[in-house]
Amino acid sequence: MMRTNFARRALHDARVASQVATARPAYAAGFRAAVATIAPLLADHWFGTGGGAWMSLAGLNGALIDRGGPYRMRAVTMSVLALASALTVLIAAAVANHPWWAVPVAFIVAFGCGLMRAWPDIGPGFGVTVLVTFAIALSVPVASVSAAFGRAGYVLIGGFWALLIAVVLWPLKPYRPVRLAVAACYRAIADYVDEIVARNALGRSQDSWELKQHLVSVRTAIETARTALAVSRRGRAAESKRGERLLILHELADQLYAHIIALTDVADSIPASTDDRASRRALTDTLRSLADWARELAEEIESEGRDVAKLAVQCRGDSVRHVGERGYLTIANLLDRMADYATAASTTVATMNSGSESPEPEHLVDIGEVGVPRSTLFSVAAVVHPDSVVLHHALRLALVTSAAVLIARLMHLNHDYWVTLTAIVILQPYSGATRQKALQRVAGTILGGVAAAALSALFQSFAAVTVLIAVFTALCVALLPINYAAYAVFGTPAFVLLAESSIGDWHLAGIRIANTLIGGALALFGARVLWPSPEQNRTPEFAADALRANKEFLDVALSLATGAPGATPASLRDARRRVALAASNAEESFQRLVGEHKGAAEALEPMMAFLVYTRRFASSTAALALASGSAGVVTEGAFGDFGAAANRVFNDLAESVAAGRMPAPFPPVGAVNLPSETVSAAVRARVNRLARQLRMLHDAVERWMATNP
Repeated sequence: MMRTNFARRALHDARVASQVATARPAYAAGFRAAVATIAPLLADHWFGTGGGAWMSLAGLNGALIDRGGPYRMRAVTMSVLALASALTVLIAAAVANHPWWAVPVAFIVAFGCGLMRAWPDIGPGFGVTVLVTFAIALSVPVASVSAAFGRAGYVLIGGFWALLIAVVLWPLKPYRPVRLAVAACYRAIADYVDEIVARNALGRSQDSWELKQHLVSVRTAIETARTALAVSRRGRAAESKRGERLLILHELADQLYAHIIALTDVADSIPASTDDRASRRALTDTLRSLADWARELAEEIESEGRDVAKLAVQCRGDSVRHVGERGYLTIANLLDRMADYATAASTTVATMNSGSESPEPEHLVDIGEVGVPRSTLFSVAAVVHPDSVVLHHALRLALVTSAAVLIARLMHLNHDYWVTLTAIVILQPYSGATRQKALQRVAGTILGGVAAAALSALFQSFAAVTVLIAVFTALCVALLPINYAAYAVFGTPAFVLLAESSIGDWHLAGIRIANTLIGGALALFGARVLWPSPEQNRTPEFAADALRANKEFLDVALSLATGAPGATPASLRDARRRVALAASNAEESFQRLVGEHKGAAEALEPMMAFLVYTRRFASSTAALALASGSAGVVTEGAFGDFGAAANRVFNDLAESVAAGRMPAPFPPVGAVNLPSETVSAAVRARVNRLARQLRMLHDAVERWMATNP
């Protein structure tokens, strides 16, 4: 039985490791990485600087860490990477000749780099890149202090050279396909609304069957965008701010679509009469303005220049609310909710290019937070919590890295940094992902090593080796979004040839294969022994914990606002830390799931939306606490039934996610009493916003359970 399970697991790992993602090769990123790598080699060859290999390594690392986003954020990230890499090079130089110092220092550096996974946007790749640079520097001692600072200087030059290429000379637009797909959703909505307007002007029925073509077009656009979002996420360690905003825009388009369908159903049920012609004309004009807005928004989504002015939304229900017929009151309420979603979309698009936070009108469901900026890193208290997946992985990475350094020194291995480097890159937070990446890297390294050995025998001139390094670097970076094994196949000869060109040793391919096998074995052993993760999918467990943490956070915020006994700012801070930890664990679990996912890419989108709205709800809860505090303590019961209803929804969502069942229906409009007029307008706006975000969180769970029966 054990042999059968082992064979089945090995076969599954092999299938996942060889799976090719439905993404396009990143050719532009590959060519740019080749330029960042080769230019320092050429400069070193022409001017004899002696630091070509270090500048090339830093240039390649900078090209790999650049995953798009606002230019300012990319510049800061790449600058910090260059500085951190240079600092670790100096640290490595100080202990490289002292083996018994090298091991504990490697543990400390690896632990710190492992904790970098808590950095939401680029932390995982950032930590690994810095640690790889440290491992290489630790294995190549320097003769003097001046040589150590010279090496650090070369790393800085190479890092800032990559920054210059990425931000000034050759900026990439990795989100262009997603932008076009999301913009297509709003154009399809505009066409749909135009058809409704035309039929309304002619007094024709809004029957859904007659509008089937437009309904299918909008749904197709939304599903296409959903797939584009999921595919773009495959090549990223975590969601970026720009990707997150595009995901929010996609969700808002889906909500608008559902509300438009509801509006047409209500409008079609109202009997035509002479008295309501003016109201129907007003409704037609309102919908026409909505269509015009949707087309303008689509153009702004596609633009990638500077931030744009926020588009005005003029589709509220005031024009039809005065009509006594009850159906028009329902239409007015639907129009108001659509206007809230539309204004939220306009606010999101207005600052999407720069990624800066924007002021939020108090009555809107919006994306940005007032007074609650998103922190660059989670609090140390949340990260180092004993149950944190990030903490466990950081300790595992530190132990495996220090063990690799110790073994390499004791065995006196030639080019021992390949042992450490392999263990660092292969080791993942979950054992399943580690096994799959080990298969990919070992197989890729063997194939690439054989190719490097053959090429080393045929081509030994500087010009030929430089061309080969450029070609292999471009291919490995271009194929990284598709399959990591392909990256290893082409990355190995690039790295081997780069090392050979700097030291003149043309027999490194075989050494790298042997050292890779040792490093892979260490990574697998660490994943198996140190805090091993269960083989089954734990994403629902972490997702349910995040939902429960949000519920507790909301309870504390409402208790603090009403002055309940025991509610203090310290309790609010502790509850928010628990939310941060739960959300971090859920995202780590989802990242493992992305690597193991074998189904359609669009099936990942509901979980992505769930993670985004889990954090958004927590941020909005904190904003509610701030708004309540500035308005003074409100009376008990002033929040109406919202707190109890939100508790019921959260409890049901947590149970449904953990059990894999569909959640109960969301409370209908009007079933829950929201804050009374005794509460300030700012507090009422926050509660309304939370209610809408809870609805979107519920919808994400509903779609998640529907795609994962």
